[in-house]
Amino acid sequence: MKLVILGICVFFYAVLLDYLKYNYGLNLTGKVLILSVLTGITYKIIEKIYENRAATPKDEE
Repeated sequence: MKLVILGICVFFYAVLLDYLKYNYGLNLTGKVLILSVLTGITYKIIEKIYENRAATPKDEE
């Protein structure tokens, strides 16, 4: 599930960067660098969320 969320986020990032490329002249190297940084940050955020969910004890009734 983590990879699906990451894939969706990367898709939106790529669309946003294509917009910047065509309207503001962002070159391919800049696009790849920005995309890799955003993907890494998103992955770390998703990992933190899943760690917090796993560490939270579930209520037993």
